Amino acid sequence: MKTENGLQKTSRLIVLFLTAWLSQPGISHACDYAVDYALFRDPPAEYRGICWMGFNLSNLTEDGVTARVQSSAKSGLWGSFMLGPGGGPTTGLSEAYLRGSMRRPSDQGVPYLSEEYFKFYRLAIEEGLTNNFPLSTLYDEWNYPSGIAGGLFYTKYPEYAAKSLELAEKNVTGPCQAELAIPTGAYVGAVMMNLDTHERIDVTDRKTDKNVLACHVPEGNWEIMAFYLSDAFRPASQKGGFVDYLDHEAVAKYIALNFDPYYAHLKEFFGTVIKRTMYDEPAMHLMDGRMWTPNFNKEFEKKYGYSPMTNYPALWYDIGPETAAARNALFGFHAKLFAENYIGQLAQWCEAHGIKLGGHMDQEEARNPVAINGDLMKVFEHQQVPGIDDIYYPGRSLVSYKIVTSAAYNYDRPECFAETYAAYRAMNPTIALRTAMDQFAMGINIQLGTRPPEIGPEMDRFVGRMSYLLRGGRHVADVAVLYPIAALQAAYAFAKPPTSSRRGSSPDLYYALEGGIVPPEIDYMDLGEMLYRALRVDYTYLHPEVLVSRCSVEQQKVVLNNKENREEFRVLILPGGDTLSADAAKKVLEFYRGGGTIIATRKLPSRSAEFKRDKEVQEMATEVFGISNDNPMTAEITIVVDDFKSYFMNRNSAGGRGCFLPQPDINILNAILKEADPVRDVDIQEAPMWPVKMGPAYDGALTYLHKVKGGRDIYFFANSLGKPVDTQVVLRGDKNLAIWNPHTGEKEKAEVAKSETGGQPVTTVHLVLPPVRSTFVVQE
Repeated sequence: MKTENGLQKTSRLIVLFLTAWLSQPGISHACDYAVDYALFRDPPAEYRGICWMGFNLSNLTEDGVTARVQSSAKSGLWGSFMLGPGGGPTTGLSEAYLRGSMRRPSDQGVPYLSEEYFKFYRLAIEEGLTNNFPLSTLYDEWNYPSGIAGGLFYTKYPEYAAKSLELAEKNVTGPCQAELAIPTGAYVGAVMMNLDTHERIDVTDRKTDKNVLACHVPEGNWEIMAFYLSDAFRPASQKGGFVDYLDHEAVAKYIALNFDPYYAHLKEFFGTVIKRTMYDEPAMHLMDGRMWTPNFNKEFEKKYGYSPMTNYPALWYDIGPETAAARNALFGFHAKLFAENYIGQLAQWCEAHGIKLGGHMDQEEARNPVAINGDLMKVFEHQQVPGIDDIYYPGRSLVSYKIVTSAAYNYDRPECFAETYAAYRAMNPTIALRTAMDQFAMGINIQLGTRPPEIGPEMDRFVGRMSYLLRGGRHVADVAVLYPIAALQAAYAFAKPPTSSRRGSSPDLYYALEGGIVPPEIDYMDLGEMLYRALRVDYTYLHPEVLVSRCSVEQQKVVLNNKENREEFRVLILPGGDTLSADAAKKVLEFYRGGGTIIATRKLPSRSAEFKRDKEVQEMATEVFGISNDNPMTAEITIVVDDFKSYFMNRNSAGGRGCFLPQPDINILNAILKEADPVRDVDIQEAPMWPVKMGPAYDGALTYLHKVKGGRDIYFFANSLGKPVDTQVVLRGDKNLAIWNPHTGEKEKAEVAKSETGGQPVTTVHLVLPPVRSTFVVQE
């Protein structure tokens, strides 16, 4: 009798897995996201949850690995799994890394990425295949944040590690000669700024061989500023030594060190068993919110044709009328480098190796992401599977979910995942269900994480049914909200708070982590909650670049022209902020002139994200909203009697409406939306839920999601409240519908009535949901 070798065994296991997977009805190599009730009732492993399985390198044994995989497979709690490496020896890591990262020396266990490491990794994969429990997702790191390669990166390439931008400065009254010592670090450049006129002079070339800036200072009050890079560890974070995410060459070396070994050892599983990777919390704020890169100026000048040096003072201070444009130029390019050089390169590697890139940022809930991830929508432009982290307690991440899922819609990505239940302060079946229902109603369609065993296999089948129906297809929403990244970049500045209330923590880090000083008009997250949970009006955030490059104005609608996720918006909302891209302003004006409805809140834009284009933004605001500092007001004031509130309405002959709400009010917003969109796509006949409870006080909501897949309408209604719902829902169009129950897999005919509203056919569905329950209403 012949004994099969390792390769033969692996091949046999893969064939067994693929045969079982492909034999299921509706499954194909290129999944077409069709709608099949049989697959909904009994969802394949591909659609069920992904178990985050610990992979402690300090005490790995063959028996331990196989027992853990077998136990998880037999539990029925998950469809597939992911290994999360941690622990292990620190032997071979540089003293500088160990000292800076505060990792404890250890010689116990299996070294990360060693031959022995891959022996155990392969064992886990093969044991999973034997038990029809595939390792579908490759965690890309040793612990987190992604970008450290378990300390190997800093040990081998300390010169390519992340760096922070620092400032040495001195106030001088001229005329005089002045000197400024430049601290040790990579020299970026220097600028003199007149404190009265904001005139700025590039004096980069005045640095002497003694690392001193020697300048002739003209008459007046001046500040001399020297900018340099520091590669010092931040001990408070305990996570130093990660790659310079902004540098193409540094990330290429990281990929070769940390990703190539996986393919070299496990390539036969890529694209068949392993479907995606997951990165975890790459975080620029860990460099005190000022992560920068040596090639920034060179790459900036290569792209835009001029040196950015005289704009650097705007990173710390107001530099006059050019402040908004200068910050958008620098922070916008900063976000672009992160999205392209780090996320983009990872995505390219994944595509070349037959898998998809997944992963999530850190602290998505911050109102201003500039110092954390640059731009929480653009960061996913190249990523095949956008993701978000749901941590600590239900409700914490609600304000950011729609940003991440909207990025998936903007960039036409059919999949969007959530790492869920991490470090939850409390857990039970009700909490697990409430969280999952809210996630999927907001656009998530893959769940990854940990669940306690007592929740049971039915929770996994529930997740699988939601995932099956909601993965892929086309999102339907009448309202678009412009993502206010230009205003966020204009508002952010580096700072050095003197102290922090959190002991042992860098005040700079927490300043960045909280988004800096956020102006009161920045209301986009609260506005999103008012729309989605209070008024039960779904929406999509539109990135301004996507509005300009992918959207057209057609028949009083803004149309997102994606191949799969083609959306048509009847209303465009500009959340509060004083800065807007001039190109985006042109598209807003085109929509208004074409008869569209634009709503602005709190503060109208008056500054351009680009230099010397403020006038274009101001002229748009004047024409659309009828309000100007330089011309008579043409907007009509509408008084809300007895509420001491008012708003402004401007109209044109094409039917365009420009509405400005200085103080967004739930009733005013609802009235304007009903006037602009009298027959909503989905109209739940319930009074607005106001105020919306947020943060730890959150206790559920009634929400919905509408998608179209395979030409069929799919409506998902989630009641995560602790009380039942018995109401009517009016759907636009003539629909023949059935109820598909994600909790049980059962199917029944829907109770509907057909009629007309405003000359349009509508279908009314009787919606009955017990507490913490959901349902699908599917077109027959």
